[in-house]
Amino acid sequence: MSKSLNISIDNSLRQKSNTFIERITSDMYFKSDVAGDSLSFEWVDVIEDACIYIDNIIRNPKLALITEDDIVLIEKAKKVSVASVKNLSKNTHYIEKIDAVTNDVQPSKLLIERREETYNTYENRFIYTLIEYTIRFVLKKEKSLEDFTSKSDKTLEYAASTTTGSERVNIELKISTNELPKETDSDVMDDDVASVKNRLKAIKDYFTNWKRSEFMTSLEEARVPFVSSPIKKTNLILKNPNFQVATKLWEYIQTYDFVDKETTKEDLETTGNNLIKGILDDTFLMNYYVLDSIAATQKAQKEKLAKYAVLMIAGQVRRAIELLLQSGVEISDEEILSMISAELKSEKGKTVVSSADIKKKFQKAMDEYFEKTQDYL
Repeated sequence: MSKSLNISIDNSLRQKSNTFIERITSDMYFKSDVAGDSLSFEWVDVIEDACIYIDNIIRNPKLALITEDDIVLIEKAKKVSVASVKNLSKNTHYIEKIDAVTNDVQPSKLLIERREETYNTYENRFIYTLIEYTIRFVLKKEKSLEDFTSKSDKTLEYAASTTTGSERVNIELKISTNELPKETDSDVMDDDVASVKNRLKAIKDYFTNWKRSEFMTSLEEARVPFVSSPIKKTNLILKNPNFQVATKLWEYIQTYDFVDKETTKEDLETTGNNLIKGILDDTFLMNYYVLDSIAATQKAQKEKLAKYAVLMIAGQVRRAIELLLQSGVEISDEEILSMISAELKSEKGKTVVSSADIKKKFQKAMDEYFEKTQDYL
């Protein structure tokens, strides 16, 4: 039979515990890092669909005809235009001499006009900028695929110090969790990532061809400036189907960059509140009970633990009720006592079962022993 113990609270230990809690100076820090943005591969669909339309623009670019004027020596002037004559009439100092008989004019310099086609238009600069931005965007996303994870990591740090009246007690605690991936989800995810990487190869082939095109190289050599939002709604951009799709891609990337920076992570950092910190302070006290109960003999250790166990019952019931009330849960005295009674019966039942199992094993061992000894009797 189990030994009956005096379950009254040890007042000296209770005072020691009260002093411990009252004099605690504690700090806590909690951080969660939840990342799930990479689960969406919508961006691949959008870019993949737009590539054909952008390719149409690159293969059939719209050129602009520009006229440039220049004043050159007469020997270098190959063609005289109406603009040349008008300019000479306004700049008579370019006239070297006039033949007195024929009245022929011989200028020393002359204005010439050069007409040439150029890719340097607003619409083409828009496509040039869009391609550069899209390349950067895809390379960034491709790099993130190499370290693809869907994680939910949490870290809790707690540090405290106190006195019991005769001792200085300190604690430092760090708890961290890392979500374990589910095997089935992980396999599906790996297949999705592999599929996306294969599709990116085709997209990057477009990039390679575009970078080599006369369209891109000429604009690069001219060092044209990038355009910026909002995009001007020219007739070509508004009415051409290829430019309409290009504009949608531009808006998607601009919006996605904002979402990527602002909402793809659900981070939380906090120094906690009094309720949470109070639970950690109680845990600190529980750890001290363990430390203070360790003794040279099993008997002394059990006696000390039994005395602290009584204090733990009172303290934990008080803390549990406080948590329930502050959380808005109404609970009656009868319900509390019923729960405690149920737990008590459950634990006593385990003890009875354990004792019965031990008796059965002992009896079996004894029976086997007697069977073996029969041969020698």
